[in-house]
Amino acid sequence: MKKVFARATYKRYLPEMMIYIAVWLIVLMVPVVSNFFELLSGKVEVMRWKGVFILWLNVLPFFFLFLLNNRVLAPFLFLKQKVVVYVVVAILLSTFTFWVVDMVSPSRPVMKRQQIEQRMRDRGKEGPGPREHDAPGKPHSDFPRPPFEEMPFFVPLFRGPFLGRMLIALLMFSFNIAVKLFFKSVRDQEAMKELEHNNLQTELDYLKYQINPHFFMNTLNNIHALVDIDTEKAKQTIVELSRLMRYVLYESNNRLISLSKELQFLNHYIELMRIRYTDKVRIDVSFPTDTGEVQVPPLLFVSFVENAFKHGVSYQHASFVSVCLQVVGEEIHFVCSNSNYYRSEDQHHGIGLDNIRKRLRLLFGERYKLSIDDTADCFDVQLLVPVS
Repeated sequence: MKKVFARATYKRYLPEMMIYIAVWLIVLMVPVVSNFFELLSGKVEVMRWKGVFILWLNVLPFFFLFLLNNRVLAPFLFLKQKVVVYVVVAILLSTFTFWVVDMVSPSRPVMKRQQIEQRMRDRGKEGPGPREHDAPGKPHSDFPRPPFEEMPFFVPLFRGPFLGRMLIALLMFSFNIAVKLFFKSVRDQEAMKELEHNNLQTELDYLKYQINPHFFMNTLNNIHALVDIDTEKAKQTIVELSRLMRYVLYESNNRLISLSKELQFLNHYIELMRIRYTDKVRIDVSFPTDTGEVQVPPLLFVSFVENAFKHGVSYQHASFVSVCLQVVGEEIHFVCSNSNYYRSEDQHHGIGLDNIRKRLRLLFGERYKLSIDDTADCFDVQLLVPVS
């Protein structure tokens, strides 16, 4: 478990680390590239690796400050909104680091004229003589500097004005904070999307589970009504119910289900209704025999069919329920119509058309179309959803 978490964390922070690595590689390669071009231009005869190493040593204090800021100061102070403490600690830490560097690194020695002349004679050259305006004991201005390789081993590149070094440290800290804030915003957006997705799934499950108890309650009422009237029909109803329960309990847990299984489920439900009602209730069903590989969210249409039987059937009058589904191109056209006798405030709500609309909106966003035509004789529902 710890390994999986560590791997996920590493993958999460990998782009940020790659930016830091790329920037520091560029900084370290600048003196190498500069020396290489001097070699190509003929200004020098060999690569001055000692000088490159000296420059790398000069960058070392800033790299140390970067690591402390990246791993300690920024995560535990700045990103936790302790900005004042962060600024104070960053200034004190930078000041202390530069002070230590100044203490441990030797100052550049001033070479006397005699030492320079001796070095030039050792190289088989003769140094220029003094000019009239040269002060006694002071080397004249056009005397050559010693070669780069003969300079002191550790001459800090940023020795000099303290504010200059602090400015470089400030720019480095600012760059580090900017990169961290950028990737933090990206990670926050990803976390927000994941949270929204989890909330969406939870809400969909809640709406789906609202369907199940209501559906089974109506079906059990149907069986109860048939027990005393027709025992054989009651037995047949129990068989149909077991098929429905198997679908609801197992298949409906999937995010998508094949349209053929969803239509088979609707057929079983409608057959249960046929057993309950007499010939006065006309039930028409039109489903395609071949739906191919089309998939839909489970229990997508049963709410409309359930409401049609609940509110559209009268024992005193001739009634009808008509259910039709077609796959047209990249859309599924579903039509459910029923006779309209009950004109109560709670009519046609069942689990609630508002909940049905909410579920459709969560599933398809703006890619569905639901139209309801409620007249004196007919209640008609038309639903268009995209093919998954």
